[in-house]
Amino acid sequence: MRSERGRVFRTAFVAPQGCKLLVADYDQIELRCIAHLAEDPGLIAAFEAGDDIHTATAARVFAIDVSEVGVKERSTAKMVSYGLAYGMEAYGLAQRLNIATGEAAEILDAYFEAFPAVRQYMDRTVAEARSRGYTETLFGRRRQIPELASPNVRLRQAGERQAMNAGIQGLAADIFKVALVRLDRALEDGGLASRIVLQVHDEIILESPDAEVAPASELTREVMRGAFELRVPLEVDLQVADTWAGAKG
Repeated sequence: MRSERGRVFRTAFVAPQGCKLLVADYDQIELRCIAHLAEDPGLIAAFEAGDDIHTATAARVFAIDVSEVGVKERSTAKMVSYGLAYGMEAYGLAQRLNIATGEAAEILDAYFEAFPAVRQYMDRTVAEARSRGYTETLFGRRRQIPELASPNVRLRQAGERQAMNAGIQGLAADIFKVALVRLDRALEDGGLASRIVLQVHDEIILESPDAEVAPASELTREVMRGAFELRVPLEVDLQVADTWAGAKG
C-alpha cells in the first residue's frame, strides 16, 4: 500500500478520456468510532474542536503542551490510537516502536489514564463478548468468538483482541457499507453519469465526467458524512485525479 511498487501499480487505474477519478475515504473513522463507542470526553472534545487528533492525544499521553509535541511523540500517539482499534497490547506496541515491552506498557497506561473511558469500553466489550460468545455492532451485526471460551491462554487472548476490534472495525465497516449503497442510489436519483467503479478497503473510487466533478464530489461528501450520526463529526477526504496513483499522492 505505501510502497513505491504500490504507487506504480495504482498508475494502471486510469480514468477514461473526458473523465476523472474521485477517490473518497473517511478521515480517521476508526478513532471516531472509538470516541463514539467509549463516549470519552477527551477524544470527543478533540474531534469536535477539529484538533489534530494525534497531536492532541500525544499532549495528553506525555503530559506536555500541544506546542511541545514533536514528530516522535505524535507518531507514537498515532501508533497507540490505531493499535487499540486492533486490540494491540504492550508487546505489539513494543514491536512496532522498537522499544522495550515495559516502556510500551507505560505508554499504554498513560494513554488509558488520559482517556479512561476507552479502557472501560474495552473491558466492558470483552466481558460482554465472553458472557454471550459474540460481539454485536450498533447495526446489530454479530461476530461469534468461540476463542473466548478456549482453555488455551493464547487463544483466549486472541479472542479478547478480536472482541476489542470487532465493535470498532465492525461499526466503521457498517457505516461504510451504508454510505456505499446510499451513494450509488443518490448518483442514479440525481441523474448523474458518475458511477462507483471500485471499493478498496475504506476507499470509494468513482468515475466522473469532467463536467460532473464538482456536483459528484459534493454529493459524495454529503452522503458519506450523513451515513450515520456519531458523537463526533464524520469527515471525508476526497481527491480528484486522472489516475488512482495521482489521487493518493
